[in-house]
Amino acid sequence: MRSKYIFIAVGIVVTMVSCKKEHRLVDPPVIPARHILLKDITIPNLPSPYYHFEYNTDSLLTKASFASDFTRYDVLYRDNKISEMRNNIVVNHDTLRYQYDNTGRVTLIRFINAADVIYRLAFFSYEGNEIKKIEWDQKVDGVGYIVDRVLSFTFYTDGNVKTITEHRPPMTGVDDYTSVKTFDQYDDKINVDDFSLIHDGIHDHLFLLQGFRLQKNNPKKERLSVNGTELYTIDYSYTYNSDNTPVNKAGDFLYLSGQYAGQRFQTNSFYSYY
Repeated sequence: MRSKYIFIAVGIVVTMVSCKKEHRLVDPPVIPARHILLKDITIPNLPSPYYHFEYNTDSLLTKASFASDFTRYDVLYRDNKISEMRNNIVVNHDTLRYQYDNTGRVTLIRFINAADVIYRLAFFSYEGNEIKKIEWDQKVDGVGYIVDRVLSFTFYTDGNVKTITEHRPPMTGVDDYTSVKTFDQYDDKINVDDFSLIHDGIHDHLFLLQGFRLQKNNPKKERLSVNGTELYTIDYSYTYNSDNTPVNKAGDFLYLSGQYAGQRFQTNSFYSYY
């Protein structure tokens, strides 16, 4: 997920010291801010590590990988913003090229293959300071670009995402698809994996968030409905480091419909840091 969002700056705590004789305040020592650098996210029974990140000596994210190097990216910057993510596995050398508006928010990512063809586009639109919609368009020979996937977002007043609505238009052999994922009961701790909320797993490239957040904190409940049918709920519990970063996210998953309705199973995500 970390550009400016993977490594989250933690505030500096300073102490005012009083002089015993003169009862005056002495300037506190300057303590450098510590960056929290996410290393791995590991999910049992999935390729490990599921996400992995590397940084340079300035704590700038330089490499990211997914599903035990199913995709592996070199992350390049211009003016302190991600300019490109280059997949460098043997069978794929796609480049994700970022474009920004004059306020520094990403507005477009072009997906470019090794033949220098722009085969996919991701458009970003905003409402105030919050992301409103991301639309993916796929290039179809002889037709042009068609809408493939759309995510729409609503937020709580504290800046944490409330709902993510995903729509995929019908295609040959595939029905129209609309899902709504709802999050609530947020804690007051640090979120480090909100980039994963928009990643479509093995079906699409990972890209890192620039200029916006989806979750500042960690939700304790998640619900999903698909085409109007409630599919599942997950109740999350967390353990944290002393700096309020998560070590483990444990989920109690309950199917609400379908052949597995009423069945439960446990999920886990484990987080490590540099």
